[in-house]
Amino acid sequence: MQAISPAIIPQSAPSLGFIKQADEVQDSNVQQFLQLWFDARANGQMPGKDFLDPLRLRFLLGSLSLLEVQSDPLRFRYRLVGTDIVQRLGHELTGHWLDEHPDPAWRPFLLKGATMVHHAAMPVYGHVQARTMGLDWLLEVVAVPLFDADGNVAYIGAGQSFPPYKSEASGRA
Repeated sequence: MQAISPAIIPQSAPSLGFIKQADEVQDSNVQQFLQLWFDARANGQMPGKDFLDPLRLRFLLGSLSLLEVQSDPLRFRYRLVGTDIVQRLGHELTGHWLDEHPDPAWRPFLLKGATMVHHAAMPVYGHVQARTMGLDWLLEVVAVPLFDADGNVAYIGAGQSFPPYKSEASGRA
């Protein structure tokens, strides 16, 4: 199987789909991120980029990213990439285009997810079993639409986690 990045080797095929309930996410921090977004939508409000408030989301601060949507042609630019993500990937992505991601194996997965969020204005959940830093991990990410004053998806916010995945059979981390 092809490596997604030099530090992250998938152990299964990545999965990507729309998500309607936060409890479908295993990681408690990513689950909380999604629940906060659902709560913000509860009153019919459309969260903007200020949803990524560092004080409210401090539990996931280093694992947040923000993509700016450019409409014509449709492209996504990294505006914020958390330090945990940069350390895991070994690349600073802030200011770069998503379709120019330094690892071409990541591009289709990332572009598909961002496009899904943009077109449907709904959260997308992705996950993959991976091996990194000598450990098995369940990488989980939730991407949510963030709206401008006119109700258009202007940004995409994402919270992700790289928690140790402990196999019940082997007990290893």
